[in-house]
Amino acid sequence: MAVRIDALRVAQDPSYAASLTAEDWYALAGTPEWQQMVAEQSELIASTMAVHGEKLGQQVQPPAQSLVPPGPFNVIGTKVPRLQGIGIVTGLGQYTEHMNFAGMLYTRTLRSPHPHAKIVSIDTSQAEQFPGVHAVLHRGNLPDMYQDVVIGSGPPARGLFDQELFEVGAPVAVVAADSEHIADEAMRLIQIQYEVLPAAMDFLEAMKSSTPKQFESNLDGTILGISPPLVRGDPTAKGDVTLDSVYSKSFEQHVALELTNSVAYWDNDRLIQYYTSQWAHGVRANLSQALKIPQNKVRAIQPGYVGSGYGYRSNADLAEIHAAILAKITGRPVRATYTRAEDFVTRTHRPQFRDEMHLSVNKDGSIVSGNFKVIANVGAARSAAANGSWFIMQDLYKIPNLQLEAVDVFTNSYKQGPYRCVSHPNGTFAMESIMEKAAYAIGMDPVQFRLNNLNEVGNPDTKKPFSNPGIRDCIQQAADAIGWQQNWHAPKAKEVRPGVFHGVALAAHACSHGAGGNAATGQLIINTDGSVQAISATNDIGDGQRSLMAMIAAESLGVPLYAVSITLAVDTDSTTDASGTFGSQQTNTGGRGMYEAGQDARKQVLDWAARRFVDDAKKTGQALDVKADDVDLNAGKITLKSDPSKTLTLAQVIQFAGNPILGRSIYTQDPQWERTAFAAHAAEIEVDTVTGSINILHYVAAHDVGRALNPFALEQQIEGGVVMALGATLTEQLLTDNATGLPLNPNMLDYKPLSIKDAPRDIKVILVEHPKEYGVFGAHGIGEPPIAAPAPTIANAVYNAIGVWITDMPITREKVLAALKSA
Repeated sequence: MAVRIDALRVAQDPSYAASLTAEDWYALAGTPEWQQMVAEQSELIASTMAVHGEKLGQQVQPPAQSLVPPGPFNVIGTKVPRLQGIGIVTGLGQYTEHMNFAGMLYTRTLRSPHPHAKIVSIDTSQAEQFPGVHAVLHRGNLPDMYQDVVIGSGPPARGLFDQELFEVGAPVAVVAADSEHIADEAMRLIQIQYEVLPAAMDFLEAMKSSTPKQFESNLDGTILGISPPLVRGDPTAKGDVTLDSVYSKSFEQHVALELTNSVAYWDNDRLIQYYTSQWAHGVRANLSQALKIPQNKVRAIQPGYVGSGYGYRSNADLAEIHAAILAKITGRPVRATYTRAEDFVTRTHRPQFRDEMHLSVNKDGSIVSGNFKVIANVGAARSAAANGSWFIMQDLYKIPNLQLEAVDVFTNSYKQGPYRCVSHPNGTFAMESIMEKAAYAIGMDPVQFRLNNLNEVGNPDTKKPFSNPGIRDCIQQAADAIGWQQNWHAPKAKEVRPGVFHGVALAAHACSHGAGGNAATGQLIINTDGSVQAISATNDIGDGQRSLMAMIAAESLGVPLYAVSITLAVDTDSTTDASGTFGSQQTNTGGRGMYEAGQDARKQVLDWAARRFVDDAKKTGQALDVKADDVDLNAGKITLKSDPSKTLTLAQVIQFAGNPILGRSIYTQDPQWERTAFAAHAAEIEVDTVTGSINILHYVAAHDVGRALNPFALEQQIEGGVVMALGATLTEQLLTDNATGLPLNPNMLDYKPLSIKDAPRDIKVILVEHPKEYGVFGAHGIGEPPIAAPAPTIANAVYNAIGVWITDMPITREKVLAALKSA
């Protein structure tokens, strides 16, 4: 097996990156870890790409034609419901958790109850003898070939079963039995002796030099990494007014409705695994690496019905690897299903953040300087999140003098990872809160303050340009929709009922998600009867991506949507990698693959159609000189441009060709643009100063979507993102007992996501269309951007209502009352 390359270390350790060979760089470009960082954390790899980008071996190709055709369109722009709609609402869809196989075994995992401990001894004899138990897997009997397997980055290394455990919920042993109940009973018979070790639970304390180290490091305490500062101009420059504030966000959980689950079995020497994943090909690569077998010996299947996945199902984790090993040992299919508490605790989360913000402005409304430091609690695994908050701070406003700092800290707590983005929501919360505070400090309308300072050119440091940015329109349309001119007022100036105050606010957003990534592949088959099959590895996780792939294929080829079929499932045996459904990238990744495949197939159709027209004329004794450029294909109808009365069907052309037509795409994105998602949200609220409750009267979300390919899906994505973010803004937070390190609320009831009764009834979505040069039909992706702006929007509206700033999310009723009391 090839030497494993640590993708995170490449991004963080310049000397390690410099030591890689050309072959190492080629190999790195294809790893799921690197591809996910490119899609989710472009800020993290920016400095590495600047130095080594040309070594990744990806050759940029010119598009077959402009991706921003003027239209009119037949399919794009229409409201199309999801292909899986009936299966979702009826429960008839084939979810992984519905699958049953003959002889299937079920697993239960014994997990560490300590945030930091070492295993002294383990005795599984009673569990192994329990009726119905077929295997118990643990560190002591893990096959030798898997003893050195690690996943993720280190130190500390994360193996399949570790002796030193760094988090509550770390796996100690896995039982495979005839039923979940038997596995659960047997698991409780396993006897473990632990040596409990000191744990770091408070990430600010963990940064101190006095904190005991838990792994080899030259940094203080359990600091994992300190990003090289980004410096522009003179950050010490001062304006007329300087604002200093600290903002914080707690750990957030995904709360996917379907529990994480998989089924694994072996067909001779090949592993087949069904899994609630966001990236079947990435899962295949993970399992191949962990099990030390070639990728063609792993078949990963994503069923097309997945009860959501907001980032934490992008790759295979330990439970999926354990299931594969147990299936090999027992010769039986093995199901691994997390409990709700396990899903809450052991998968990844949006990390905890602290933002130290210093903004200096002049009284005329110009920004002089910004000094922004982000500290991220990334939990119990080596990872990075802090500098992912930089994008909006670096790019949205004209800040001539700027310093950005970032620190990532390890604690024995919840592991961080993508959750409908990683860090951009934190950056937007901090930046838009301090911008609002600055506007009030100089007595300027907050909307006008933002408009005056917008950067609509591109990245000031890399000089990459924006493409047709729509941020100004987003802000103006959101402000108009919320009635800004009529409703905005001075803080605490509008008491609508005794003790109840009216507030209104707006926040803007910019992030790198929705851009598109690699590999952008896809295929289109035109059968001999003229029907069309779209083949794409785009994983649908409830957002309608499979439907969108069919729409793009139909429009690109020039046929009606009903002429195109696409499977709901993604099978690595019959698709080429189109990267994962994360980073809001599939519109311009899988979609780009479909577009280019459609163009390739269209070119072949027009060529064969020209030959058919010539052949038909020849049979009647006529001479006709027709080339592909003289033929058109629109809405499934093939016509001769010079004589539209001469027509052919697609079936006639394919039958004349004598074989089906295959359109294909293997595409690499053009890196010249600063591909940016822009948005502005606004809210009108009421705050009850007696109870501390916040009532959202009206909410507006305006997003620059480039071009609205499927307005129905876009509106649903934006509404869903707003509701999820409002949960994190108002009620959601993962709590830990600092004395024991134990999670306190790993369930829906106590975590308090918004219910249908809690969510605002009036959410107005505005689709701002500023077509992008890089986008498929001009589109920009949408999945993650809607989750960023609600926190500052509501926090700013609370200030406008009652005149107090709340800087620590979530804004609970207790915090509102405490802020009023201390005001």
